[in-house]
Amino acid sequence: MMKELKTIFETHAAVECYEASKHFFSCMMEEGSSVSEHMLAMSGHAKKLSDLGIVIPNKLGINRVLQSLPPSYKNFVMNYNMQNMNKELPELFSMLKSAEVEIKKENQVLMVNKTTSFKKQGKPNNKGNFKKGGKKVVAPPEKPKAGPKPDTVCYYCQGKGHWKRNCPKYLADLKSGHVKKKGTAE
Repeated sequence: MMKELKTIFETHAAVECYEASKHFFSCMMEEGSSVSEHMLAMSGHAKKLSDLGIVIPNKLGINRVLQSLPPSYKNFVMNYNMQNMNKELPELFSMLKSAEVEIKKENQVLMVNKTTSFKKQGKPNNKGNFKKGGKKVVAPPEKPKAGPKPDTVCYYCQGKGHWKRNCPKYLADLKSGHVKKKGTAE
């Protein structure tokens, strides 16, 4: 009977050990989440492994914590490795808390810049050559100006190329008072 109990508990311990190590090595910090919460989760997984008889060396634990950080901590991890720092976990944790404050400051500035817009005040100009996304589009061809054709005859002076309302002789006579304006007829 003791042999059977030992077999049952060994199987259970192996499954627990597998699950605890799986959680420890797959634990990843999400971008924007708290370093404290992440470190608490990681230390919980490490304690579970320790309770099961698996001791994680300090260097391996530190490397695993650094590997589990999101991309915003890339510069921190690179500096830590380049400086060849051999810190204990509590020291690393305090360094990560300081880095978290700086990273949040940087992200706040970026967020402000991303949402700032410099729109022109006043009436919207719908005649521009830009679509909503700011992409340039080809302007539609302009219509030719309405005006007399070169062979158009003026009814006032019988000259060609202008209408009565633009006739130099008519305008001079109108100004001097020789002719009265009768509307806009040509």
